[in-house]
Amino acid sequence: MTPNEIREKEIQQSIFEQIDNFRSFRFNAGAGSGKTYALIETLKYVSVHKILAKNSPQKIACVTYTNVAVNEIKARLGNSDLVHVSTIHERVWDVIKRSQPELLKCHKEKIEETLEHIDQELQNSDKSRFFNGLSEGDQRSLVEFVFENKDIYYRVKNLNAAGFRGAYIQHSSGEVQSILRGCLSNIANFKYVIALLYKKDNLQKCFERIIEGREKRVTYDSKTNTDRLHYMKFSHDTLLEYGLKLVTNHKTLCRIIIDTYPYFFIDEYQDTNENVVNLLRTIHEYAEQKSKNWMVGYFGDVAQNIYEDGIGERIIDLHGELFDIYKEFNRRSHVQIIEIANKIRDDLIVQEPIYEDKNHGSVSFFHHNSEDKIETAKQFLSFYSDELEGSPDLDSHSSCKINCLVLTNQLMADLNEFKDVYDAFKASTIYYDQLSTLVLSRQLEKLHPTVLNIYHLVKLYHEVTKSEASYYDIFGAHSKNMTFSEASLIIRKIKGEEIETLDDWCNLIITKLENEDLRKNIVRALDNCTNFDRSAIETSEAFRAALIDSIHSLMLNGAEQQDEVEQKTKMILELRIRSLVCWLNFIDGFESDKISYHTYHGTKGEEYDNVAIILEHNFGSRNRNKFKNYFDLLQKTGEERDTLLSDQNFKNRHTNTKNLLYVACSRAVKNLKVLYLDDISEIKNGIEHIFGEVNPWLYCDIESITSA
Repeated sequence: MTPNEIREKEIQQSIFEQIDNFRSFRFNAGAGSGKTYALIETLKYVSVHKILAKNSPQKIACVTYTNVAVNEIKARLGNSDLVHVSTIHERVWDVIKRSQPELLKCHKEKIEETLEHIDQELQNSDKSRFFNGLSEGDQRSLVEFVFENKDIYYRVKNLNAAGFRGAYIQHSSGEVQSILRGCLSNIANFKYVIALLYKKDNLQKCFERIIEGREKRVTYDSKTNTDRLHYMKFSHDTLLEYGLKLVTNHKTLCRIIIDTYPYFFIDEYQDTNENVVNLLRTIHEYAEQKSKNWMVGYFGDVAQNIYEDGIGERIIDLHGELFDIYKEFNRRSHVQIIEIANKIRDDLIVQEPIYEDKNHGSVSFFHHNSEDKIETAKQFLSFYSDELEGSPDLDSHSSCKINCLVLTNQLMADLNEFKDVYDAFKASTIYYDQLSTLVLSRQLEKLHPTVLNIYHLVKLYHEVTKSEASYYDIFGAHSKNMTFSEASLIIRKIKGEEIETLDDWCNLIITKLENEDLRKNIVRALDNCTNFDRSAIETSEAFRAALIDSIHSLMLNGAEQQDEVEQKTKMILELRIRSLVCWLNFIDGFESDKISYHTYHGTKGEEYDNVAIILEHNFGSRNRNKFKNYFDLLQKTGEERDTLLSDQNFKNRHTNTKNLLYVACSRAVKNLKVLYLDDISEIKNGIEHIFGEVNPWLYCDIESITSA
């Protein structure tokens, strides 16, 4: 065992010592340090020495950020009934779901708060100004009409402005029609107020049912990002809010958690929501007050905090009195990569390779101020690929594959050849900052319901047309009740058609649903491969209506673009099936053999032999000069830096940029090349502070020069 490996073992032993003494700790380890390995060893130690050895009925809780991380920990830990590995949301719900009387009280308070917010919006919002401008009598008449005619709203809410306005005018008369004509001058504002009135009514009725004791149970809905309070359901953020309230106000729950899970471990603590840390701190404080044996161990790295809702460095303020353990070894990368990563993070953790022979890496930085950034990036990557394949160091253990990291979803989608798909969804009512989750998430449950519908339809197309798909892939459990000839017939019928767009594919499905001989098996395929309700796939008319309504709900959701809904719906339906399959492959994690493209955020926790990073001044239109400002700060004097960083907003933006760059560069195991696609003349010194020598990128297409 080398001296470094001995020191690493001593660090792990330090974790065990804290566990032996029920002392809560924070394990801080940089990228590539073997943090997950340390966590797994910790879980094994507690299982063997604390639970099995004492024949205890208690369990160990281990929570992490994503389902992908959950599965990785389970795979590396092996089957164990002693360790409950889950996402934080799963664990919190499992702990609090039996406390229904207390949850009901939380839910009632949440409804009261929401009703107060609705009243404020109705009184103070610019969108409700027309409503407040009405006399008390006119307000009452309008409210009575819209509640008596709810069916009009839900029937025509997805129509364009003229159609929506016409429906209301047609179904009204006299004084009410006159009031409506004035209110319908701005359809978006009218819909906004009516939706608030309906929501207020639903919540008030639910509130009354709770008061009267008719509602007795509230549940967490893991499949949605929004609360549906009047259905007695709540979503992710509200779950954490309720959990914190319960442990704060009902100490019996603290005792239950302490007795059930005396050892609680948090993976990737820097990405954890503030309410989670407050919840654990509350339990910790209660355990100390009551002299109970309980501890929490946080595993993570503040320099890898790249999500806005993660606590990052604030854990020091939120949960004090933790024993800090640092690990400064890097098991992943060659020293050349580690040196760059150390310069970027610039804090207490200065990594060194654990193995002395990891000294054969390379880092190079290039810049090129190009108008055609995509073509320049492709040329750069082609050159990088040729260089790797021609390397004299290439052996059977070396990989020539390049993983290219780009800043924006837009560029990533373009390079992965589904830009039109991304643009179509971007044009919908999905907010810009939610596109990563609702359109590009590899956790299907996080996709927008309409996006998920389209994913499943494209998946069915892909399964039907690819040669290696089995009948079970297409028909699922229904295949047991089908003959070989039935299954092969439906596949031949579909494969024989020419499909260019999503509309072609949906029309083909509709055509087959209209065929008496084929309908049953088409329904079986749709039932297996899509998430439409059964009633929506049993006839061609139902399927068409469900599909269009789903897309309408994506394209028009009470926003100002209602006049463009038909055009945007058409944009979705006319998406090329080839582009949609590229998007499907990205969601499913299917990568090419030569070059794969990712966003910086999308590579968290990954490692690649050869990394290319595409840098620009801007991180999308909303983050102008994000990286330019970062490198500019590095070249200022210490006094200038201190002045700028004294502004908390500036410091937060700088830290986020630094962490993004750190996460990106630290993915590399051996080779890292960076291409900056803007003029760096004003920030060259700052870049050299991190990367050393910078060179212009001069490679160009020889054929284009010759032809010119």
